[in-house]
Order: sequence, then C-alpha cells, then structure tokens
Amino acid sequence: MLALSDLNDTRMIDDTFVYKGSELHFRDLGQGLPLIFIHGFGASMDTWRLLVKDLRDEFRLVFLDLRGHGYSARPRDSRYSIQDHADAVFGLMEHLGLKSAVLVGHSLGSGVALLAALNELSRPTRLVSKVVLLAGSAYPEQLRFFGRWLGVPAIAWLATQLTPASLLTRMALRRAFYDPAKVTDSLIELYAKYQRIPGTIYALMWTVRNFITADIDLVRRSLSQIQIPVLNILGEHDRIVPRSTAEALSKLLPQCSLEIIDGVGHIPQEESPEAVIQLIRKFVLAP
Repeated sequence: MLALSDLNDTRMIDDTFVYKGSELHFRDLGQGLPLIFIHGFGASMDTWRLLVKDLRDEFRLVFLDLRGHGYSARPRDSRYSIQDHADAVFGLMEHLGLKSAVLVGHSLGSGVALLAALNELSRPTRLVSKVVLLAGSAYPEQLRFFGRWLGVPAIAWLATQLTPASLLTRMALRRAFYDPAKVTDSLIELYAKYQRIPGTIYALMWTVRNFITADIDLVRRSLSQIQIPVLNILGEHDRIVPRSTAEALSKLLPQCSLEIIDGVGHIPQEESPEAVIQLIRKFVLAP
C-alpha cells in the first residue's frame, strides 16, 4: 500500500483490493461524505483528476479503476459486464467499510452506477444515497463509437496491431471533445498509456460484447424503481450521447434532473471541470 499526503496533510491512499479473484486498483482521499467515482469505457480514474483539488476538502473521494481498465487486473475471462462492475463497486464499499455513498459515473460508468442503485433494492439497507451521472444513458449509443469495432475479435486484433495506441486514443478523444485544441499530446498519453498494458483490448472487447448482449430493455423498465435523487450532467455538444437520449433517461427515473453544460462534449469533467464541480457540490449537499 502506498500512502501519500499533500501540502494540506490530507490523507491519500492508492491501494488494491481483491474482488472475485481480481485485483482492482482504487484511490481514497479526503474525509467526509463518500463519493465513489466510476470512469467510462477505455478510461481510468485519471479522468477525474481535475475535480480533486476543489472537492477533497469537503468530501471523501474514492476512485475506482474498473476491471480491465487503468491499473486494475485484466483476467482472460468474460466477467466484464456492467453487472460485474456494479458488483465490484459494492465490493469496494465493503472493503472500505462504507455504509453509504454517492455514486458518480461517467458514460459507461453511469450505467454501472444506475445498475448498482437498482441492485441495492434487494439489500436490507440503502448503500447508495444519490447518483450523479455524466453523459448518462440507458441506451447502447454510448458504446457505438468507442467499441463497435471491438465486438469482432479479428478486427480488434488487427486494428490494435496496425494502429498505435496513441493514434486510436487521439481519434477517440477528438470525437469525445468539443474543443479539439484541448486534445493535447499530454492528454492523449494520459489515456493511451493504459491501452498499452497487455490484456486491455481483450478486456475492452468483452466489455462491449457483454453490453451488446445485455437485456437493456429490462434495465430500462426497472429504472422507475430507483427512488433516490439522480443528477444527469450532459455536454451541450455531446456527439455520443444525444440530448434526446439523456432526456429519455431522465423521464425513466422518478427523481432525475438534467443539467446541460455549454460548450463541451462527451467528457464534461475534462473540458469544464469547474462547472461539473459546482453541479456536483450543489446536488450532493442539497437536503
């Protein structure tokens, strides 16, 4: 375990825990009401880095690298479904002894957060108090661009063999960002470095295949059972999750509000972290 502290002597821990035989990487810092951050497809906990400074003094921030992502394990099995990821979130809560938390999910992570909120309905106590979604959707569109070609193993293998990770990452980020000037070489490397870890393409391939075969209609029909407050944050120029899709999700959830951030695309926490921080803080602290 690696324990670090910043200039304000605020606790920060990078560690791993074993869930169903897989070692998953997480970061735990700050104190107060726990917020658990769940990144999107092909990303890592690094996608939340711009939110830390302004939130860590008010909340306990817990960041998880999903199975097959970041520095978490990449076993060669098929357990990369949204359900598997949602179960791991509860595994992390149990590992940390958390009795309640707010879940914050981006894109694919929004599906994980919503499914976790659904799963807890069968538990004796409420573990999820609120949910924040960024580019939240209950529809398959969110993986259509990033993962469609990964659904065919031969194409996935050929593409990754012939195309450098940095180029694939650049293409994905340019699609996800509204302002192309913000897709810098350093940002590309921040995301691409994890794609070079052996087993990543296998894990992403199974994530897509599980998503495609999942009973999304059943999940959508069940969303009305989530009776806790939900905030969905969408970029005005999101080309992956259309506004109509986000609005449809909001109608399925009894207590969901939709906030649109101007001038950003699919990853609001990267392009407009200040706006995201403000919305999260206001929503989480509301009675």
